[in-house]
Amino acid sequence: MMNSPTTRTVCIALGIIMSCVVGMPNLYDKFLIARFVAIAASLAILFLFALIGKKHWRVPNTPSFYVYLIFILFCGCSLLWATNTAEAIFAFSTQLLTPLIIILFYSLLSTHQNLTQKALWISAAIILAVYLLFAVVQLFHVESFSFEQLYRVSGINGHKNLLAAMLFVLSTFLLTAFSIFENKLLKGLAVFMFVVAIVVIILLKSRAVLLGLIVAGICFGIMMLTRVRHGEKRVNGGTHSVIIISIVLVYAFLTVGLRWFADRSVPQTSTKSEIEHHILSTSSLAERCLLWDKTYHIADKHPFVGCGIGNWQIHFPDAGLEGLYRADVWNVNFTKPHNEYLGVLSETGYFGLLLYIIFLVSIIVCAFFALCKTQNRKNFLFGAIVLSLFTGTCVNALFDFPNSRIEHVIWMGILMASLLHIITHDQQKTLGKGWNVVFLSVALMLLVIGAFRLKGDRNTFKMQQALKAGDWKAVERYGHQAFSVFYTIDPVGLPVQWYLGKAEKQLGNPQSINNFRKARRFAPYCKENLNDLGLAEYHTAHDLEKAESCLKEAIRISPNYLYPYLNLAYIYLSENEPQKAKAVADAIYFDEHKREVMKADAIFFEPFNAEAARQKIDADYEATRMLYKAVFDKMNGVTDKK
Repeated sequence: MMNSPTTRTVCIALGIIMSCVVGMPNLYDKFLIARFVAIAASLAILFLFALIGKKHWRVPNTPSFYVYLIFILFCGCSLLWATNTAEAIFAFSTQLLTPLIIILFYSLLSTHQNLTQKALWISAAIILAVYLLFAVVQLFHVESFSFEQLYRVSGINGHKNLLAAMLFVLSTFLLTAFSIFENKLLKGLAVFMFVVAIVVIILLKSRAVLLGLIVAGICFGIMMLTRVRHGEKRVNGGTHSVIIISIVLVYAFLTVGLRWFADRSVPQTSTKSEIEHHILSTSSLAERCLLWDKTYHIADKHPFVGCGIGNWQIHFPDAGLEGLYRADVWNVNFTKPHNEYLGVLSETGYFGLLLYIIFLVSIIVCAFFALCKTQNRKNFLFGAIVLSLFTGTCVNALFDFPNSRIEHVIWMGILMASLLHIITHDQQKTLGKGWNVVFLSVALMLLVIGAFRLKGDRNTFKMQQALKAGDWKAVERYGHQAFSVFYTIDPVGLPVQWYLGKAEKQLGNPQSINNFRKARRFAPYCKENLNDLGLAEYHTAHDLEKAESCLKEAIRISPNYLYPYLNLAYIYLSENEPQKAKAVADAIYFDEHKREVMKADAIFFEPFNAEAARQKIDADYEATRMLYKAVFDKMNGVTDKK
């Protein structure tokens, strides 16, 4: 039964749907790991049946595909030098999904093209309907269409911009109904759902996705206007020239042009007015430019091979958080640079970025020229829509990080397979039956890694709940259960060992310092851990020099992070060095004006609990005043003795 083309395609479609909509409660991230496990399990089942049925797989025989495989292999090699191996393993695992998906759908399109296209359309329609249902319901519950309120609308995608990106991909893909169906009702349904999705994207104010939509529309218009016949020799020669020129231009833009643009957003002076202007800015574009500028600093330190795949969030704070209001003041931890290409640059170096750009440019240009020679109107229309959509998603990736979500990985793999099929429909290679064993082994490996990540995420969620309740024994218990070789930091970059250290410290265990030290190995630039490690080095290990080093490093990373200032100043007071304590206190920038501005902005950065945020601001301000008083009293005491 499984060998029937229809049955096999239906099963694959169901796997796509489940992998894009499944979510699990009691997880720190309710969708990411759940969907990773779902697609890994679906692939494992599929390749198991393929092994039993001795199925042959087809792969595109084109340099573009081989370059992409080299890029994936290079990403895997970065496991050897990544600071946090667990994050590198998981990031590489998500990377491995794409070539598996490409091979799967490329083979299906090569053997049962029309059936596969229809199954993909039905899958996209069902998934889009689910996404729109949740998004529309959430839109009706927002109080206004301000940015802080719109961040409450995430559908079942975890974030409003990720929701908008998927609405764009799925709704645009539905327009392929005009090439694969004759039924006018289905075509009308596709247009209706497309319009509704675009309205939701506009309401969400996701400008990056709207830009991608505009670029996709322009690309489609160009395709329709330039559909002319070319001689094969002329097309091939033009293809090579356009690919080379495009690679040079895109690579130069990402390595030089974008850097120049991002650099213009960085404060040029260290005066309070200049700092205040930037750290209190809520402009998403200004924040993205600062993220990009700091990402280039990672590339400068690791130019050849990068810092290791999945390790951007580990190394990012090393560039300093000054200017990033949410990260520097509100303790928000960024996990992606809001630019997929700069993420590749920082994690795999300039060589890795070059490989990635060669693949993207060559697949777009080759598909464009291949479609110019296509005589079949329906095939041309399908290819033009897919190519335009793929180009639009590449533009969207300049400002967001959609490829970090499993549902987007699945559909990007499908789009890549479709484009590669257009390019190489007569240039294919058939893999031997033994490759089923390889693919099944890879899928099972991904499933095991996903199971460990699922276990870690579930226990991290429980650990967070226990932390809020002040149950430190439960925090310690769940922390030990969450930690594994595949899971060392939580989804926002805080080491599991840091949680264990805090729990042991609260429970009076003098060995808590060991967990803070281990946490530093997993995340050397985590300001929260550096702060607690500095305290432990002083109070537990009685090492003033190491305590100073850790606390000063936390201050360097986050100049507006208050706690290391307070701790370092009180350590100096304990050491009877009030002048040093005064120097630390004077470095704190937390006056009455800044206090009021932060309280006014609390609703933007803490929309779900703005009052609690304001109370924290008042408490921090009071702690600063108490430090000033302690330093003043200590200095007066020293003066009186003299």
